[in-house]
Amino acid sequence: MKLEARNIFKSFGAIKAVQNVSITFEGGKVRALVGENGAGKSTLLKVLAGVHAPDSGEVFLDGAAFKPTSLTDAAKHGVALVMQETNINPCLSIAENIFIDRLREFRRKSGLIDRRRMQKAAQGWLDSIGADIDAREELRKLNVGQWKMIELARAMSTEPKVLLLDEVTAFLNRDEMESFYALIETLKGRGIAIGFISHHLNEVFSLADNVTVLKDGCSVADVEPQNVTQRELERLMVGRDIGESMYPPRQPRQRTEKALSVQELHVPGRVEGVSFDLYSGEVLGIGGLKGSGGESILKALYGDMPFRTGTVLLHGAQYHPRAPFEAIERGVAMVPGERTLEGLILQLSVLFNLNLISMPTKGLLVDRKEEQRIANSQVDLLSIRTSSVNVAVGSLSGGNAQKVVIGKCLASEPKVLLLNNPTRGIDVGARYEIYQIIDKLRNDGISIIMVSEDLPELLGMSDRLIIMKSGKISKLFTSTDGLTEEEVISYMI
Repeated sequence: MKLEARNIFKSFGAIKAVQNVSITFEGGKVRALVGENGAGKSTLLKVLAGVHAPDSGEVFLDGAAFKPTSLTDAAKHGVALVMQETNINPCLSIAENIFIDRLREFRRKSGLIDRRRMQKAAQGWLDSIGADIDAREELRKLNVGQWKMIELARAMSTEPKVLLLDEVTAFLNRDEMESFYALIETLKGRGIAIGFISHHLNEVFSLADNVTVLKDGCSVADVEPQNVTQRELERLMVGRDIGESMYPPRQPRQRTEKALSVQELHVPGRVEGVSFDLYSGEVLGIGGLKGSGGESILKALYGDMPFRTGTVLLHGAQYHPRAPFEAIERGVAMVPGERTLEGLILQLSVLFNLNLISMPTKGLLVDRKEEQRIANSQVDLLSIRTSSVNVAVGSLSGGNAQKVVIGKCLASEPKVLLLNNPTRGIDVGARYEIYQIIDKLRNDGISIIMVSEDLPELLGMSDRLIIMKSGKISKLFTSTDGLTEEEVISYMI
Protein backbone atom coordinates (compact mmCIF):
# COMPACT_ATOMS: atom_id res chain seq x y z
CA MET A 1 0.00 0.00 0.00
CA LYS A 2 1.31 3.42 -0.95
CA LEU A 3 -0.21 6.90 -0.68
CA GLU A 4 1.74 9.43 -2.69
CA ALA A 5 1.26 13.19 -2.99
CA ARG A 6 3.04 15.20 -5.67
CA ASN A 7 3.53 18.96 -5.75
CA ILE A 8 0.59 19.81 -3.50
CA PHE A 9 -0.41 23.47 -3.15
CA LYS A 10 -3.18 24.71 -0.85
CA SER A 11 -4.01 28.29 0.09
CA PHE A 12 -6.69 29.92 2.22
CA GLY A 13 -7.03 33.44 0.88
CA ALA A 14 -3.63 35.10 1.18
CA ILE A 15 -2.31 32.32 3.45
CA LYS A 16 -0.21 29.77 1.59
CA ALA A 17 -0.71 26.77 3.84
CA VAL A 18 1.03 24.12 1.68
CA GLN A 19 3.49 24.97 -1.07
CA ASN A 20 4.75 22.39 -3.57
CA VAL A 21 4.95 19.51 -1.07
CA SER A 22 5.58 15.95 -2.24
CA ILE A 23 5.42 13.09 0.22
CA THR A 24 4.94 9.30 0.25
CA PHE A 25 3.45 7.01 2.91
CA GLU A 26 4.42 3.36 2.47
CA GLY A 27 2.87 0.19 3.86
CA GLY A 28 4.43 -1.08 7.07
CA LYS A 29 6.16 2.23 7.82
CA VAL A 30 5.48 5.29 9.96
CA ARG A 31 6.25 8.69 8.48
CA ALA A 32 6.21 11.49 11.02
CA LEU A 33 5.45 15.08 10.02
CA VAL A 34 7.03 17.71 12.25
CA GLY A 35 7.24 21.48 12.15
CA GLU A 36 6.02 24.59 13.89
CA ASN A 37 2.32 25.29 14.30
CA GLY A 38 1.20 26.76 10.98
CA ALA A 39 3.84 24.85 9.00
CA GLY A 40 1.14 23.08 6.97
CA LYS A 41 1.15 19.62 8.55
CA SER A 42 -2.55 19.37 9.40
CA THR A 43 -3.59 20.97 6.12
CA LEU A 44 -1.54 18.44 4.17
CA LEU A 45 -3.18 15.48 5.93
CA LYS A 46 -6.61 17.02 5.40
CA VAL A 47 -5.90 17.33 1.67
CA LEU A 48 -4.90 13.65 1.55
CA ALA A 49 -8.07 12.62 3.43
CA GLY A 50 -10.57 14.65 1.42
CA VAL A 51 -11.29 17.43 3.95
CA HIS A 52 -9.73 20.02 1.62
CA ALA A 53 -9.32 19.86 -2.14
CA PRO A 54 -5.80 20.85 -3.26
CA ASP A 55 -5.40 23.98 -5.39
CA SER A 56 -3.00 21.99 -7.55
CA GLY A 57 -0.96 18.82 -7.40
CA GLU A 58 -1.84 15.13 -7.55
CA VAL A 59 -2.48 12.32 -5.09
CA PHE A 60 -2.11 8.64 -5.92
CA LEU A 61 -3.26 5.59 -4.00
CA ASP A 62 -1.38 2.47 -5.09
CA GLY A 63 -0.57 4.19 -8.36
CA ALA A 64 -4.16 5.20 -9.18
CA ALA A 65 -5.36 8.81 -9.10
CA PHE A 66 -6.99 9.55 -5.74
CA LYS A 67 -9.39 12.48 -5.41
CA PRO A 68 -11.53 11.98 -2.28
CA THR A 69 -14.40 14.43 -1.86
CA SER A 70 -14.82 13.97 1.89
CA LEU A 71 -13.53 12.08 4.93
CA THR A 72 -16.18 9.45 4.33
CA ASP A 73 -15.18 9.06 0.69
CA ALA A 74 -11.50 8.73 1.62
CA ALA A 75 -12.35 6.11 4.27
CA LYS A 76 -14.26 4.06 1.68
CA HIS A 77 -11.06 3.88 -0.34
CA GLY A 78 -8.96 2.91 2.67
CA VAL A 79 -7.59 6.26 3.89
CA ALA A 80 -8.64 7.29 7.43
CA LEU A 81 -7.76 10.47 9.32
CA VAL A 82 -7.96 11.25 13.03
CA MET A 83 -7.87 15.05 13.20
CA GLN A 84 -6.25 17.22 15.85
CA GLU A 85 -9.55 18.99 16.53
CA THR A 86 -11.88 17.04 18.78
CA ASN A 87 -14.57 15.56 16.57
CA ILE A 88 -17.05 14.01 18.99
CA ASN A 89 -20.73 14.79 19.44
CA PRO A 90 -21.46 14.51 23.19
CA CYS A 91 -25.20 14.30 22.51
CA LEU A 92 -24.73 10.91 20.81
CA SER A 93 -23.71 7.57 22.27
CA ILE A 94 -20.20 6.16 21.98
CA ALA A 95 -21.38 3.64 19.38
CA GLU A 96 -23.15 6.33 17.36
CA ASN A 97 -19.98 8.42 17.34
CA ILE A 98 -17.92 5.48 16.08
CA PHE A 99 -20.38 4.55 13.32
CA ILE A 100 -21.79 8.03 12.70
CA ASP A 101 -21.73 7.80 8.90
CA ARG A 102 -22.50 4.06 8.73
CA LEU A 103 -25.57 3.64 10.93
CA ARG A 104 -27.39 1.96 8.04
CA GLU A 105 -25.11 -1.06 8.51
CA PHE A 106 -27.01 -1.80 11.74
CA ARG A 107 -30.51 -1.30 10.36
CA ARG A 108 -33.07 -4.04 10.98
CA LYS A 109 -35.59 -5.10 8.36
CA SER A 110 -38.07 -2.85 10.14
CA GLY A 111 -35.82 0.12 9.38
CA LEU A 112 -34.88 0.68 13.03
CA ILE A 113 -31.29 0.59 14.25
CA ASP A 114 -30.19 -2.55 16.10
CA ARG A 115 -28.52 -0.67 18.93
CA ARG A 116 -27.41 -3.76 20.81
CA ARG A 117 -25.53 -5.06 17.78
CA MET A 118 -24.03 -1.61 17.12
CA GLN A 119 -22.90 -1.30 20.75
CA LYS A 120 -21.29 -4.74 20.61
CA ALA A 121 -19.44 -3.80 17.43
CA ALA A 122 -18.28 -0.53 19.01
CA GLN A 123 -16.99 -2.38 22.07
CA GLY A 124 -15.06 -4.71 19.78
CA TRP A 125 -13.25 -1.83 18.10
CA LEU A 126 -12.54 -0.11 21.42
CA ASP A 127 -11.06 -3.35 22.79
CA SER A 128 -9.00 -3.84 19.63
CA ILE A 129 -7.10 -0.58 20.22
CA GLY A 130 -6.64 -1.18 23.94
CA ALA A 131 -9.09 1.51 25.07
CA ASP A 132 -10.31 1.00 28.62
CA ILE A 133 -13.78 2.28 27.76
CA ASP A 134 -17.20 0.68 28.19
CA ALA A 135 -19.28 1.42 25.09
CA ARG A 136 -22.34 1.76 27.36
CA GLU A 137 -20.78 4.67 29.25
CA GLU A 138 -22.12 8.20 28.84
CA LEU A 139 -19.81 10.35 26.75
CA ARG A 140 -20.13 13.31 29.09
CA LYS A 141 -18.51 11.29 31.87
CA LEU A 142 -15.37 10.64 29.81
CA ASN A 143 -12.32 12.88 29.51
CA VAL A 144 -10.87 14.32 26.31
CA GLY A 145 -8.22 11.59 26.11
CA GLN A 146 -10.96 8.95 26.09
CA TRP A 147 -12.80 10.93 23.42
CA LYS A 148 -9.64 10.79 21.30
CA MET A 149 -9.49 7.00 21.73
CA ILE A 150 -13.09 6.83 20.49
CA GLU A 151 -12.06 8.81 17.41
CA LEU A 152 -9.21 6.37 16.88
CA ALA A 153 -11.65 3.46 17.17
CA ARG A 154 -13.86 5.19 14.58
CA ALA A 155 -10.93 5.40 12.16
CA MET A 156 -9.94 1.77 12.77
CA SER A 157 -13.52 0.59 12.23
CA THR A 158 -13.19 1.59 8.56
CA GLU A 159 -10.35 -0.97 8.31
CA PRO A 160 -7.94 1.49 6.70
CA LYS A 161 -4.94 0.72 4.53
CA VAL A 162 -3.55 4.19 5.26
CA LEU A 163 -3.98 5.75 8.72
CA LEU A 164 -3.25 9.45 9.19
CA LEU A 165 -2.96 10.69 12.80
CA ASP A 166 -2.82 14.35 13.79
CA GLU A 167 -1.69 14.93 17.39
CA VAL A 168 -3.59 11.88 18.64
CA THR A 169 -1.37 11.45 21.69
CA ALA A 170 -1.68 15.02 23.02
CA PHE A 171 -4.56 14.09 25.37
CA LEU A 172 -3.73 10.46 26.20
CA ASN A 173 -2.73 9.23 29.65
CA ARG A 174 0.13 6.83 30.29
CA ASP A 175 -1.92 3.65 29.83
CA GLU A 176 -3.57 4.98 26.67
CA MET A 177 -0.15 5.94 25.30
CA GLU A 178 1.14 2.42 25.84
CA SER A 179 -1.91 1.01 24.07
CA PHE A 180 -1.36 3.46 21.22
CA TYR A 181 2.30 2.48 20.79
CA ALA A 182 1.36 -1.20 20.77
CA LEU A 183 -1.35 -0.51 18.17
CA ILE A 184 1.13 1.27 15.89
CA GLU A 185 3.48 -1.70 15.99
CA THR A 186 0.60 -4.06 15.21
CA LEU A 187 -0.55 -1.93 12.27
CA LYS A 188 2.97 -1.75 10.89
CA GLY A 189 3.11 -5.53 11.03
CA ARG A 190 -0.09 -5.68 8.97
CA GLY A 191 1.46 -3.51 6.27
CA ILE A 192 -0.65 -0.42 6.97
CA ALA A 193 0.89 2.91 5.98
CA ILE A 194 0.90 5.43 8.82
CA GLY A 195 1.29 9.21 8.82
CA PHE A 196 1.84 10.72 12.23
CA ILE A 197 1.97 14.34 13.44
CA SER A 198 3.37 15.00 16.89
CA HIS A 199 5.04 17.88 18.72
CA HIS A 200 6.60 15.43 21.17
CA LEU A 201 9.91 14.61 19.52
CA ASN A 202 10.54 11.67 21.86
CA GLU A 203 7.50 10.02 20.22
CA VAL A 204 8.86 10.82 16.79
CA PHE A 205 12.18 9.16 17.56
CA SER A 206 10.41 6.15 19.10
CA LEU A 207 7.81 5.51 16.41
CA ALA A 208 8.92 6.95 13.08
CA ASP A 209 10.82 5.24 10.29
CA ASN A 210 11.07 8.51 8.35
CA VAL A 211 10.54 12.16 9.27
CA THR A 212 9.38 14.97 6.99
CA VAL A 213 10.02 18.49 8.26
CA LEU A 214 7.67 21.25 7.12
CA LYS A 215 8.26 24.97 7.56
CA ASP A 216 6.08 27.81 6.27
CA GLY A 217 4.13 25.36 4.11
CA CYS A 218 7.22 23.91 2.44
CA SER A 219 9.02 20.60 2.87
CA VAL A 220 12.53 21.47 4.09
CA ALA A 221 13.94 18.05 4.98
CA ASP A 222 13.38 14.30 4.83
CA VAL A 223 15.43 12.45 7.43
CA GLU A 224 15.66 9.13 9.22
CA PRO A 225 15.52 9.46 13.04
CA GLN A 226 18.72 7.51 13.59
CA ASN A 227 20.62 10.00 11.44
CA VAL A 228 19.62 13.19 13.26
CA THR A 229 19.69 14.47 16.85
CA GLN A 230 16.71 16.07 18.58
CA ARG A 231 18.49 19.42 18.64
CA GLU A 232 19.19 19.22 14.90
CA LEU A 233 15.54 18.35 14.25
CA GLU A 234 14.39 21.31 16.36
CA ARG A 235 16.69 23.60 14.38
CA LEU A 236 15.19 22.35 11.10
CA MET A 237 11.68 22.94 12.44
CA VAL A 238 12.07 26.47 13.78
CA GLY A 239 14.97 27.77 11.69
CA ARG A 240 17.07 28.65 14.73
CA ASP A 241 18.85 27.03 17.65
CA ILE A 242 16.56 26.73 20.69
CA GLY A 243 19.61 26.32 22.92
CA GLU A 244 20.57 23.82 25.56
CA SER A 245 17.38 24.39 27.57
CA MET A 246 14.06 25.86 26.56
CA TYR A 247 13.22 26.63 30.19
CA PRO A 248 14.13 30.09 31.51
CA PRO A 249 16.52 30.13 34.49
CA ARG A 250 14.67 30.53 37.79
CA GLN A 251 15.68 33.20 40.24
CA PRO A 252 15.70 32.43 44.00
CA ARG A 253 12.58 33.90 45.62
CA GLN A 254 11.49 34.65 49.14
CA ARG A 255 8.08 33.12 49.82
CA THR A 256 6.46 35.75 52.01
CA GLU A 257 3.05 36.85 50.72
CA LYS A 258 0.38 34.17 50.36
CA ALA A 259 -1.80 34.73 47.31
CA LEU A 260 -3.94 31.66 47.93
CA SER A 261 -4.38 29.33 50.89
CA VAL A 262 -6.29 26.08 50.39
CA GLN A 263 -7.21 23.95 53.40
CA GLU A 264 -8.91 20.52 53.32
CA LEU A 265 -10.44 20.99 49.86
CA HIS A 266 -12.92 18.25 49.05
CA VAL A 267 -14.49 17.78 45.60
CA PRO A 268 -16.84 14.78 45.72
CA GLY A 269 -15.40 11.80 43.89
CA ARG A 270 -12.34 13.73 42.67
CA VAL A 271 -10.33 15.48 45.39
CA GLU A 272 -10.09 14.63 49.09
CA GLY A 273 -8.53 16.73 51.84
CA VAL A 274 -6.10 18.74 49.70
CA SER A 275 -4.21 21.58 51.41
CA PHE A 276 -1.52 23.88 50.03
CA ASP A 277 -0.41 27.52 49.80
CA LEU A 278 0.38 29.54 46.70
CA TYR A 279 2.75 32.49 47.09
CA SER A 280 2.94 35.68 45.06
CA GLY A 281 5.26 35.45 42.08
CA GLU A 282 5.71 31.67 42.04
CA VAL A 283 4.76 28.80 39.76
CA LEU A 284 3.29 25.93 41.77
CA GLY A 285 3.25 22.82 39.61
CA ILE A 286 0.75 20.00 40.03
CA GLY A 287 1.54 16.63 38.48
CA GLY A 288 0.03 13.18 38.50
CA LEU A 289 -1.60 10.66 36.25
CA LYS A 290 -4.67 11.79 34.34
CA GLY A 291 -7.67 11.81 36.68
CA SER A 292 -5.53 12.07 39.81
CA GLY A 293 -7.14 15.36 40.82
CA GLY A 294 -5.04 18.22 39.45
CA GLU A 295 -7.56 19.41 36.87
CA SER A 296 -10.36 19.16 39.45
CA ILE A 297 -8.44 21.45 41.80
CA LEU A 298 -8.16 24.08 39.07
CA LYS A 299 -11.84 23.82 38.18
CA ALA A 300 -12.87 24.10 41.83
CA LEU A 301 -10.73 27.22 42.29
CA TYR A 302 -12.22 28.69 39.11
CA GLY A 303 -15.82 28.07 40.11
CA ASP A 304 -16.29 25.53 37.32
CA MET A 305 -16.71 22.58 39.69
CA PRO A 306 -18.35 22.79 43.13
CA PHE A 307 -16.35 21.84 46.20
CA ARG A 308 -18.34 20.58 49.17
CA THR A 309 -16.01 21.36 52.04
CA GLY A 310 -12.76 23.18 52.58
CA THR A 311 -11.53 26.70 53.20
CA VAL A 312 -9.92 28.86 50.52
CA LEU A 313 -8.47 32.30 51.23
CA LEU A 314 -7.57 34.64 48.37
CA HIS A 315 -5.17 37.33 49.58
CA GLY A 316 -6.46 36.65 53.08
CA ALA A 317 -10.18 36.95 52.25
CA GLN A 318 -12.73 34.13 52.05
CA TYR A 319 -13.03 32.75 48.52
CA HIS A 320 -15.65 30.31 47.25
CA PRO A 321 -16.62 31.08 43.62
CA ARG A 322 -19.92 29.61 42.45
CA ALA A 323 -19.16 30.26 38.77
CA PRO A 324 -16.17 31.38 36.66
CA PHE A 325 -17.42 34.97 36.43
CA GLU A 326 -17.09 35.27 40.21
CA ALA A 327 -13.51 34.01 40.01
CA ILE A 328 -12.69 36.50 37.26
CA GLU A 329 -14.17 39.35 39.31
CA ARG A 330 -11.85 38.35 42.19
CA GLY A 331 -8.77 38.29 39.93
CA VAL A 332 -8.54 34.57 39.14
CA ALA A 333 -8.36 33.41 35.50
CA MET A 334 -7.89 29.96 33.96
CA VAL A 335 -6.38 28.64 30.73
CA PRO A 336 -8.37 25.42 30.12
CA GLY A 337 -6.90 22.13 28.96
CA GLU A 338 -8.71 21.96 25.61
CA ARG A 339 -8.62 25.26 23.73
CA THR A 340 -10.99 24.33 20.91
CA LEU A 341 -13.74 23.03 23.21
CA GLU A 342 -13.29 25.17 26.32
CA GLY A 343 -11.10 28.16 25.52
CA LEU A 344 -12.16 29.72 22.22
CA ILE A 345 -15.10 30.37 19.92
CA LEU A 346 -13.35 29.33 16.74
CA GLN A 347 -15.73 30.96 14.28
CA LEU A 348 -15.35 34.40 15.87
CA SER A 349 -12.48 36.85 15.55
CA VAL A 350 -9.22 37.07 17.43
CA LEU A 351 -10.42 40.46 18.70
CA PHE A 352 -13.66 39.02 20.11
CA ASN A 353 -11.91 36.08 21.77
CA LEU A 354 -9.24 38.27 23.40
CA ASN A 355 -12.01 40.37 24.96
CA LEU A 356 -14.28 37.45 25.77
CA ILE A 357 -14.03 37.53 29.58
CA SER A 358 -13.32 41.24 30.04
CA MET A 359 -15.46 42.97 27.42
CA PRO A 360 -15.01 46.76 27.89
CA THR A 361 -18.22 48.77 27.96
CA LYS A 362 -19.49 52.33 27.85
CA GLY A 363 -22.77 52.22 29.66
CA LEU A 364 -24.75 49.44 28.00
CA LEU A 365 -22.63 49.41 24.82
CA VAL A 366 -19.32 47.77 23.99
CA ASP A 367 -16.42 50.24 24.01
CA ARG A 368 -15.11 49.43 20.53
CA LYS A 369 -12.03 51.63 20.84
CA GLU A 370 -10.96 50.01 24.11
CA GLU A 371 -11.80 46.56 22.73
CA GLN A 372 -9.42 47.21 19.82
CA ARG A 373 -6.72 48.53 22.17
CA ILE A 374 -6.92 45.45 24.41
CA ALA A 375 -6.70 43.08 21.43
CA ASN A 376 -3.76 44.91 19.88
CA SER A 377 -1.90 45.08 23.19
CA GLN A 378 -2.27 41.32 23.77
CA VAL A 379 -1.19 40.56 20.20
CA ASP A 380 1.95 42.65 20.77
CA LEU A 381 2.59 41.35 24.29
CA LEU A 382 2.32 37.67 23.33
CA SER A 383 3.67 37.96 19.77
CA ILE A 384 0.48 36.42 18.36
CA ARG A 385 1.05 35.88 14.64
CA THR A 386 -2.09 36.90 12.79
CA SER A 387 -2.72 38.97 9.68
CA SER A 388 -5.41 40.90 11.56
CA VAL A 389 -7.30 40.81 14.85
CA ASN A 390 -10.45 40.56 12.74
CA VAL A 391 -9.74 37.10 11.30
CA ALA A 392 -11.44 34.04 12.80
CA VAL A 393 -9.35 32.59 15.62
CA GLY A 394 -9.93 29.15 14.11
CA SER A 395 -7.71 30.14 11.19
CA LEU A 396 -4.65 30.52 13.44
CA SER A 397 -2.06 27.83 14.10
CA GLY A 398 -2.35 25.87 17.32
CA GLY A 399 0.42 27.78 19.07
CA ASN A 400 -1.03 31.16 18.19
CA ALA A 401 -4.53 30.04 19.14
CA GLN A 402 -3.14 28.99 22.54
CA LYS A 403 -1.60 32.44 22.93
CA VAL A 404 -5.07 33.93 22.29
CA VAL A 405 -6.44 31.83 25.18
CA ILE A 406 -3.65 33.11 27.42
CA GLY A 407 -4.21 36.68 26.18
CA LYS A 408 -7.92 36.40 26.92
CA CYS A 409 -7.03 35.57 30.52
CA LEU A 410 -4.38 38.27 30.84
CA ALA A 411 -6.79 40.89 29.52
CA SER A 412 -8.75 40.45 32.76
CA GLU A 413 -5.59 41.46 34.70
CA PRO A 414 -5.55 38.44 37.02
CA LYS A 415 -3.54 38.15 40.21
CA VAL A 416 -3.80 34.34 40.14
CA LEU A 417 -3.50 32.41 36.88
CA LEU A 418 -4.52 28.75 36.60
CA LEU A 419 -2.89 26.83 33.74
CA ASN A 420 -4.15 23.45 32.57
CA ASN A 421 -1.52 21.87 30.29
CA PRO A 422 -0.64 25.25 28.72
CA THR A 423 1.60 23.84 25.95
CA ARG A 424 -0.46 20.78 25.00
CA GLY A 425 -0.45 20.19 21.24
CA ILE A 426 1.91 23.00 20.26
CA ASP A 427 5.35 22.97 18.67
CA VAL A 428 8.73 23.44 20.28
CA GLY A 429 9.11 27.05 19.12
CA ALA A 430 5.71 28.17 20.44
CA ARG A 431 6.32 26.21 23.63
CA TYR A 432 9.55 28.11 24.20
CA GLU A 433 7.70 31.42 23.73
CA ILE A 434 4.94 30.43 26.18
CA TYR A 435 7.54 29.47 28.79
CA GLN A 436 9.06 32.94 28.43
CA ILE A 437 5.58 34.45 28.92
CA ILE A 438 4.98 32.38 32.07
CA ASP A 439 8.36 33.42 33.44
CA LYS A 440 7.61 37.12 32.80
CA LEU A 441 4.27 36.80 34.60
CA ARG A 442 6.03 35.14 37.53
CA ASN A 443 8.57 37.97 37.66
CA ASP A 444 5.71 40.49 37.55
CA GLY A 445 4.34 38.99 40.75
CA ILE A 446 1.46 36.96 39.29
CA SER A 447 0.84 33.69 41.13
CA ILE A 448 0.49 30.63 38.91
CA ILE A 449 -0.77 27.10 39.44
CA MET A 450 0.20 24.88 36.52
CA VAL A 451 -1.23 21.41 36.00
CA SER A 452 0.67 19.46 33.35
CA GLU A 453 1.05 15.89 32.16
CA ASP A 454 4.46 16.84 30.70
CA LEU A 455 6.99 15.97 33.41
CA PRO A 456 9.96 17.85 31.90
CA GLU A 457 7.72 20.92 31.69
CA LEU A 458 6.77 20.63 35.36
CA LEU A 459 10.38 20.20 36.43
CA GLY A 460 11.59 22.99 34.19
CA MET A 461 8.98 25.61 35.11
CA SER A 462 7.83 24.94 38.69
CA ASP A 463 9.26 26.56 41.80
CA ARG A 464 7.52 23.95 43.96
CA LEU A 465 5.77 20.78 42.87
CA ILE A 466 2.73 18.91 44.19
CA ILE A 467 2.19 15.32 43.09
CA MET A 468 -1.38 14.01 43.14
CA LYS A 469 -2.45 10.38 43.42
CA SER A 470 -6.06 9.18 43.61
CA GLY A 471 -7.36 12.61 44.58
CA LYS A 472 -4.84 13.19 47.37
CA ILE A 473 -1.44 14.86 47.64
CA SER A 474 1.17 12.12 47.71
CA LYS A 475 4.20 14.43 47.80
CA LEU A 476 5.13 18.11 47.97
CA PHE A 477 8.57 19.00 46.64
CA THR A 478 9.65 22.35 48.10
CA SER A 479 12.11 22.78 45.22
CA THR A 480 12.52 21.21 41.78
CA ASP A 481 16.27 21.87 41.56
CA GLY A 482 18.02 18.62 40.74
CA LEU A 483 14.75 16.67 40.80
CA THR A 484 14.54 13.79 38.32
CA GLU A 485 11.55 12.35 36.47
CA GLU A 486 12.13 8.99 38.14
CA GLU A 487 11.82 10.52 41.61
CA VAL A 488 8.55 12.21 40.65
CA ILE A 489 7.00 9.19 38.93
CA SER A 490 7.48 7.05 42.02
CA TYR A 491 4.89 9.20 43.82
CA MET A 492 2.39 9.02 40.94
CA ILE A 493 1.96 5.27 40.61
